[in-house]
Amino acid sequence: MAGNQQYDALIVVTARDFERVQSQYPRLVNNLPARNIYFVGNADVVRLVRASNLGDRVRFLEEDSILPFNAVHEVMEQALKEVLRGRELPRGITGWYYQQFLKMQYASVCEEDYYLVWDGDTIPCRSFSMFHEELGIPYLDLKTEYHKAYFDTLSRLIPGMHKCIEKSFISEHMLIGREIMRQLIREMEANREIPGKAFWEKVIHAIDVQDLQTNSFSEFETYGTYVALRRPESYRLRNWHSFRYGGVFYSLDTISDADYEWLGKDFHAISFEKGDFVREDQKNLFDNKKYQEKLSARQMLEIAQEEFKEGSYIEVWKT
Repeated sequence: MAGNQQYDALIVVTARDFERVQSQYPRLVNNLPARNIYFVGNADVVRLVRASNLGDRVRFLEEDSILPFNAVHEVMEQALKEVLRGRELPRGITGWYYQQFLKMQYASVCEEDYYLVWDGDTIPCRSFSMFHEELGIPYLDLKTEYHKAYFDTLSRLIPGMHKCIEKSFISEHMLIGREIMRQLIREMEANREIPGKAFWEKVIHAIDVQDLQTNSFSEFETYGTYVALRRPESYRLRNWHSFRYGGVFYSLDTISDADYEWLGKDFHAISFEKGDFVREDQKNLFDNKKYQEKLSARQMLEIAQEEFKEGSYIEVWKT
């Protein structure tokens, strides 16, 4: 399966982010180990994909065909009724959870054994495989992050679930086993202690009202932890290194093939998060050819991270 790439990639994205990162999307086509790449979004995203000329492998799915946004928004509004006090709920609050629910709900319509979910602001620096070369078993990729609220929510959804490995499953992508995700959803929906019928209703109602607006659920941590505790034989764990703050040091307009080649020696991927930009004092650092000749991308980032503010994500290499 790995060699034949008999699975598709799913990228849930807004129209604004598609336009913002579109110049780098040919690298998705060249480097993602998937049969087809489906961008999932609203009608605006559909129009952008149609006009993108990214090739026959790049396709689209309307998000409402997987899970209607308005259905989720209505449940979220009801859950936050006391907080809103008659005010309209911003779509962005629902959107954070909705994009995660889409990635989970896709398992109900997926026709292959696996599907790859990939963040739309993240670009692979080089080609890679999602399967162990010798064993043919898929990878779950690990980074270093921890947010207690994600596991509080998970333990309410499925009692007994808890953080069980040191690292994090949040790595901007995940190869999801269709049947495992379906099993996970069934267990969530079987919890009669939490209101709601569908798994996404359970998630919303499992989170304390005061925490709903602070991103208290992670589909990656939920699935990865479930696999680790229920189906550990189904995957192999792999350390994954990606440049989380790529947009702080690189401009989407100027990053070059040579930059990607240099980055690819130490990083699987680079992210350009919304709101990040290159400050004057950070220009001509990572894309400086003289620096690239003397230092590796890892060395450069380790130096840069010494100046990061407390609470910032830190990429860690363990020897």
